[in-house]
Amino acid sequence: MQKELGPSGLVVISVHLLIPLDAEEGLDKAKKKAENFLFKVEPSSMIHVWLDEPDDVWMKKFNINGYPDQFVFNRANRVAEKFAFADHAGNPVKDPDAKVLETLVRSLVAGKA
Repeated sequence: MQKELGPSGLVVISVHLLIPLDAEEGLDKAKKKAENFLFKVEPSSMIHVWLDEPDDVWMKKFNINGYPDQFVFNRANRVAEKFAFADHAGNPVKDPDAKVLETLVRSLVAGKA
């Protein structure tokens, strides 16, 4: 979607939170693993951000309980929708329907939502 809708304003940002495994493996190895994964997903069309505080700091700030939560922002830089990986008790929840996510993104880019 980024390649198609980027000229209309869609921006995709990948954010990696440091987790205990990253510290165990070493930051360089953790970054390489994440980059290998992202290259399979279309890395040239995303902005990648590494947050170097412990994951629990960011989990509290973003009110997330697991990975990979997805946030969709509108043109006013407000969260239009949050698709959570886990509920507040930490229990896994169903992944968001790709069609629901795509419909939301397309309507936001078109200025209809």
